[in-house]
Amino acid sequence: MNVSKHLMFASTLLSAMSLTLSSCDDNDWADVDGAAPGMNLDIEAVHVEPGMDITIKGKITDADGISTISLSCPELYLNKTIDIIAIYGEPLKEYDLDYTVQTSRHAEGENFIVTLTVTDVGGRTEVKEFGANLDADFTEPYFNAKPGEEITVLIKNETRIKLNVDISDNRVVDYMELNLKKVANGTETQVDGFPVRIEGGEKRLTYQAAVPVPNEPATYKAYITAADRAVQDPAHVITSESTINVMELPNFDAIYLADVASASDLNSDLFGVPIAMDHVGDYKYRVRYYNEKAGTEICFLGQKTDFGPICFAPSKENANELGDDPDEVNKIKLDKAQTYYEFYVDTWNRTYTMRDYAVADAINPVMHMHYGQDELNTWWDFSVPDPWWQEFYFGPGDGPGNIMRMEQDNKNPNIFYCYNMDLKAGEDTNFMIHNWHSHGWWNFVTWRSESKVEPSKFVYYGNLHPDCDKFTGNADYFDWKYGSMDPEEYSYQYPNAGAFDINKWGDENYRKNFIGDNWVKTPVTTTGKYTFKIDLHTERGWMYLQ
Repeated sequence: MNVSKHLMFASTLLSAMSLTLSSCDDNDWADVDGAAPGMNLDIEAVHVEPGMDITIKGKITDADGISTISLSCPELYLNKTIDIIAIYGEPLKEYDLDYTVQTSRHAEGENFIVTLTVTDVGGRTEVKEFGANLDADFTEPYFNAKPGEEITVLIKNETRIKLNVDISDNRVVDYMELNLKKVANGTETQVDGFPVRIEGGEKRLTYQAAVPVPNEPATYKAYITAADRAVQDPAHVITSESTINVMELPNFDAIYLADVASASDLNSDLFGVPIAMDHVGDYKYRVRYYNEKAGTEICFLGQKTDFGPICFAPSKENANELGDDPDEVNKIKLDKAQTYYEFYVDTWNRTYTMRDYAVADAINPVMHMHYGQDELNTWWDFSVPDPWWQEFYFGPGDGPGNIMRMEQDNKNPNIFYCYNMDLKAGEDTNFMIHNWHSHGWWNFVTWRSESKVEPSKFVYYGNLHPDCDKFTGNADYFDWKYGSMDPEEYSYQYPNAGAFDINKWGDENYRKNFIGDNWVKTPVTTTGKYTFKIDLHTERGWMYLQ
């Protein structure tokens, strides 16, 4: 046996294996076609709103094998390399690219170039550039202020329809067009000087006019159209239609207390601003209001969405008389902080009165109970020597047991807040105010609203509580709310109730004489986190974006 020949063969075989392995380790992949990589991206330019992500998708191919894919755009802080061999252990002949570029930190400007470079195992590259444009507009404009769906203009020596339009867009309001027509016998006739078109170019566009009309009862229609300025998509168009009644002073179903400064503030909350006043007699209105800060200025409006055409406040010419033109009145300034005020307004006689009183003198239906303590009687049975008490708290709820806990204000025990209510645009709210209960029991304490869609007033709808060893009952609330009310105001507000009988309160049909069993179902226009606030003394509620 020739040992040396066998040793030489083994040595040659090992050397060949070593060369082969060394070749694999050095990624010496064989060429197939020697061509540059191919890209099927179908992207020339992409348009998004600032802050939105850009997603780059497509198929990348190379017969020899893809080594790396790089994306670069310094202005967008983009410098990404996808190392195919490091990730998969070998080059790929096909790769489905799906990469997201964040634009939230983009530099000044809107138009950028993203460079996509693909390199194969032979070192050949293919480069493609496409525009990344942060100039899109997927959001429609919105009205900060506009005429309400139905408004009243009072006949005067010189009658004018005052129009106030305020429109915003996240990028650019392109234009606004306002048309005004007179309606008679089912026919609409163009008012001279209309339509009016106002060109935009900024994020906000405003228009104000005082249109003279004959001093006679009549009906007009106001039509508003506005659009934004889209780059690559059709413009978003919004519209508004209002009926304007020119007449003598009407007996409004409600007038509103406004404590904000602008028309846009009147329209910024989901509900609760301005505050609806109780209609307690012909041309007579009453409201209770908590003034948190000294210096608050208030007035009384004949419409919800704007300060005109009717704004009741002391006349500039005669402070003892209520004027009704927003340009000819002075607002009422409240000089006491953390104080309740009660206002009584007579729009026919053009008078108002107000009085103030301390928080300690205010009453509400659960003021004798202790929020957050074990003061809810589980079975509502006071005959047993040791009732089962549970924690008493309440808040917005959409079913038994599904109750959000409200927080009590540390300066005014009548006020409660519920934070972080997640609401989505296009949906409706769906809740009432109710206590939590481990068995889902409902009427211990609960409140309902006077309107489902546009609530302002939240009236107690829960139980009459007897005195017990835990707390004093709430019969004093019912006496304050209904028993001591002026008989004429009582019969005007509750014409079907008859004289108030506290012994009938347990009958739900009787309670509905005073407040309907209405849950809040207000349409949501803006997605976000909301705060709900309620004052159990004034019986007013608000919901607003945090």
